[in-house]
Amino acid sequence: MTNVELANSIRNGLFADRDSVSEAWEYAFEVLNSLPAKNRVAATTAMMVLINTIAKEIIKNERGEEK
Repeated sequence: MTNVELANSIRNGLFADRDSVSEAWEYAFEVLNSLPAKNRVAATTAMMVLINTIAKEIIKNERGEEK
């Protein structure tokens, strides 16, 4: 899977995007921080697992590694 294919497979037209990763990062943490404190850790963990998994796939793609 190319990086373009990966991006197309995870993109969801129902939701907006931001002009940069740093702006999206800031927005995500604004939303997370609006949650009750007892839910923030779980929501942050889920978001970070997703981000780490996407990053790992991008690296594998760049190295030409198969799934």
